[in-house]
Amino acid sequence: MKPSGWWLVSLYVMCFHPSLILAIKRIVVNYSSQNLSSVPPSLSLSTEDLDLSLNHIQALSTKDFLTTPRLHFLNLSWNILEKIDRDTFNCTPALEILDLSHNRLQNLLDQPFLLKTGRLQFLDLSSNLFSVMALGREFSTLKHLQWLGLSAKSISNQDFTYIANLTLKSLFINAHGLQTYEENSLIGVHAEKAIIALSKSDLDIAIATDVFAAFKEVEFTMVDSGMKVFQQMRRRGILRTLSFSDVTMTKMKDGMPLLTRHVLDSYSTTRASVTEFIFNQTELYDFFINIPARNFSFTQTPIIFMTCPRTVSKIEVLDLSDCALTEKVFSIDPDTECNTLTNLFKLVLRGNNLKHLGPLTSRIRLMDSLQYVDLSQNTLTYSEEQGKCMWPPKVVQLDLSLNGFDQSVFKCLPDSVQILNLRNNRVTTVPQDVRVLVDLSVLDLMNNRLLDLPTCQAFPNLQKLSVRSNSLHSPLSGALESCPHLKDLDLSRNPFICTCALREFTALIKDKATHMRGETPGLTLGHWPAGYQCSYPESWSNTLLEDFYLPEISCNPLILAFTILLPTITLVVAISLICHRLDVPWYVKMMWKWTRAKHHAITSQRRAEDLEGLSFHAFVSYSQNNADWVKSQFLPKVEGDYSLRVCHHERDFIPGKTIVQNILRCIEQSRRCVFVLSSHFVQSEWCHYELYFANHQRVTRGMDSIILILLEPLPLYLIPSKYYQLKSMMSRRTYLEWPSEGSKQKLFWANLRAALQADLPITSEREE
Repeated sequence: MKPSGWWLVSLYVMCFHPSLILAIKRIVVNYSSQNLSSVPPSLSLSTEDLDLSLNHIQALSTKDFLTTPRLHFLNLSWNILEKIDRDTFNCTPALEILDLSHNRLQNLLDQPFLLKTGRLQFLDLSSNLFSVMALGREFSTLKHLQWLGLSAKSISNQDFTYIANLTLKSLFINAHGLQTYEENSLIGVHAEKAIIALSKSDLDIAIATDVFAAFKEVEFTMVDSGMKVFQQMRRRGILRTLSFSDVTMTKMKDGMPLLTRHVLDSYSTTRASVTEFIFNQTELYDFFINIPARNFSFTQTPIIFMTCPRTVSKIEVLDLSDCALTEKVFSIDPDTECNTLTNLFKLVLRGNNLKHLGPLTSRIRLMDSLQYVDLSQNTLTYSEEQGKCMWPPKVVQLDLSLNGFDQSVFKCLPDSVQILNLRNNRVTTVPQDVRVLVDLSVLDLMNNRLLDLPTCQAFPNLQKLSVRSNSLHSPLSGALESCPHLKDLDLSRNPFICTCALREFTALIKDKATHMRGETPGLTLGHWPAGYQCSYPESWSNTLLEDFYLPEISCNPLILAFTILLPTITLVVAISLICHRLDVPWYVKMMWKWTRAKHHAITSQRRAEDLEGLSFHAFVSYSQNNADWVKSQFLPKVEGDYSLRVCHHERDFIPGKTIVQNILRCIEQSRRCVFVLSSHFVQSEWCHYELYFANHQRVTRGMDSIILILLEPLPLYLIPSKYYQLKSMMSRRTYLEWPSEGSKQKLFWANLRAALQADLPITSEREE
């Protein structure tokens, strides 16, 4: 058999009354409602808290808890236990809480297993089958016992003899099923508080008489019969606390005035109900509100209003939570407000049916001593149509959480408020035009709809602010700067957008925060750093705000532009200088010319029949002043190294023919015409003719056959006007420049070869 589940819980042991709470935080092994007939075998050695309630276990034996030496809490209620072996708890020395209620144990005189439970603090034996309340000798050994629950059919004077030496905090007696009760039976019990579940019979009067006489704190449950037990209070003057729960009202007799010689410290009624409505219910409410108690609690009861005390009341704390009250509470008539609760210090109206805050302030405005007001868990709203708010003059703590307020609520707040709770409302912003609350030091706006952090213009002395779980994306840092006295700030669980807009705010809180344990004064951030995470963009999603960082360059356009442009400009200038230094533009230009020449040579390649009649790759035209360059550089390179045929006038002109005839013949028989340009070239008449004839031949053939070589700089303005064709060609055609540097000449010759290269027909003889 395996346990049904493991939970890490806060376990509250509460039997029949809310005042007894033994709280422990442990892992509870839960075997409840598993239809077990015995304790599961082989329980873990680490088991500290074990729940075996609501099963069918009939007996406990010595071996059941051998493996649980650390057992601290054991719940065996609602089984069918009839027998418990005397050595059952031999191996559980740490057992402190034991619930055996609602079983079938039969003899309180014979419970020897208690001799092995000396550390018990809580023991519940109520709702078993005990016929008499007589406690056995073993009860006297429970020196640490604080809470004891019992029940039986008969209670006599000597039944509690063996616990007379114990001083309990609480004694619970379930009188349901009680048949006989002997007067003064409870007088010898030493306990701070008695909790009595009444029998709803005539025995309740006798029990109440003894309880009021013996105990200072009393709580009754299952009360009816017109609450006759109240009448027994007059016999005792030391009663401090009186509580009723699960009260059923069947009738009221003349308002049933309560006569007492002193004022109770505390009175409470919980879960009261009325089953008959034929009496005047005002008398019912009058009865309760006039009970002489300093602390008055009337809760979890569906009353729709509460009357005003007839005379000035002694009530200092009034709790009317979890009822059905409206804002008409305490009102005598539309024109008369309650003026007898002037000693009231604290008012709790939590969890009622309150809807309008403005009229409600009128109901309490005459409570001059009121300092604490709890109006949480209602459906309260406020708008100016509700009228002016009129608060008592001394309200310092106001709880308006879990209502329906929007930002209009800031126009209906008491001037004296110091602590304001507005959790779980609909506030989207704190208006700038609200009245200044000089005394406000604590403001809780958790779980609202705030889009930005509120400023402290209206709260100059604010010391603690919570805006946890709102809609803050990128809070402005200026809001914090407006709060000079702020010491505690909770911004956790907001959907922070981690972009440049949040960068300044993040830096500010990192700089100011002491993060809970700082030694120097600063701003304490609640739930830092785990509660502060980026929600957007995805690259920063779930990143702690503590680790969020964007450099200044990413968020400043001027710096970003300067950072990008400066290196770019520097690089461009550096490259330009290097290129100029290394004459890179010239190399690029020449490479471009070479590429174009190669491309042109490939794309303009003619068929073999188109090259018939061509004998030379090029005809060279130059000024006689440049003959040395042609003979020493051009001809040896082109004819010697590249094996191209060049038509040179000194060698290839045919004697006997005129110069013009020779020029025309050479141009016609050459694939290209190379013109070596210089200042001397434009002064030569024959060069002009040769250029003219070559250009005419280019037009006639329909092919680009002219190549210009510039030996020296030749500005266009130095070219005579009759060389207009040359000017035109130089302005629209690329030309080859002869470099004086030897390192560049190789690229020059490569470009020239690419322009001249062609597969010409082989000729053996020259034309005669």
